[in-house]
Amino acid sequence: MNESHDREIIGGHLLVIGGAEDKYNERRILRKFLELAGGEKAEVLIIPVASDYPEFAADVYTQAFRNLGIANPRVLRATSRQDVVDADPGLLDGVTGIFITGGDQMRLVSLLGGTDLAAKIRQMVRETPVVLAGTSAGAAGMSTSMIVRGESMPHPHKNSVRLSPGLGFLKNIIIDQHFTERGRISRLITAVSYNPYNLGIGIDENTAIILDSGGVLEVFGSGSVTIVDGSKITYNEIAEVADTDAFSVCGVQMHILRDGLVYQYIERHPLQPKKEFLLPDLG
Repeated sequence: MNESHDREIIGGHLLVIGGAEDKYNERRILRKFLELAGGEKAEVLIIPVASDYPEFAADVYTQAFRNLGIANPRVLRATSRQDVVDADPGLLDGVTGIFITGGDQMRLVSLLGGTDLAAKIRQMVRETPVVLAGTSAGAAGMSTSMIVRGESMPHPHKNSVRLSPGLGFLKNIIIDQHFTERGRISRLITAVSYNPYNLGIGIDENTAIILDSGGVLEVFGSGSVTIVDGSKITYNEIAEVADTDAFSVCGVQMHILRDGLVYQYIERHPLQPKKEFLLPDLG
């Protein structure tokens, strides 16, 4: 992989959430987002355009962030692409944390993709310490190539997944969400098999990954993260089988990481957790 190129894509942090994060009780992931964005001094923008009911989604997160000490979260009020195009250009001024809600990633990209607002967010992600978070559809849409549809099947199947261009905040990574809960391992393997240059990351509900500019990915939350690495695939017949057929693939690497574990997503290897050694009791 082109390490120098990929290291330039993040200036601050990306917080990518598998969906269904706790918004009412401990709110551990939302607290982490605010911590990274500056704590009680954070200036937060909520982008709810992926939702069927963006006003409702905006209200849920506005209340959640207010309960965590953010007096006036900003909201992108938009129900159409024209609304996004006409959005106040000053909406991002001074923002330290951007939160993209769930819904439908195709709706998210079709409304936000290619707009001046999206370009400004991409520039901020590259050049400033802003924290960009996305949950569920907001997580899937962060990738250059995203999963927009797909069946949960017992084995990799050529037409079990449909890929489409995403917003491009994460390069060479494909995100899948609600991962273990919806049995999506086969569709993620299929997505990676289409182009093994992409790293597949499946994130459970109420679980997130935190990515920094140094290539470090940390798991944060109550579930686990599944990483599918196709860079060492030795045999891949996905191009040879019919669209309705299963296919064989050999050499896929898989890692399963829980809360606190770390992975180097540029060099593609897990980092060993620090061990705590107890001194022997010498009496």
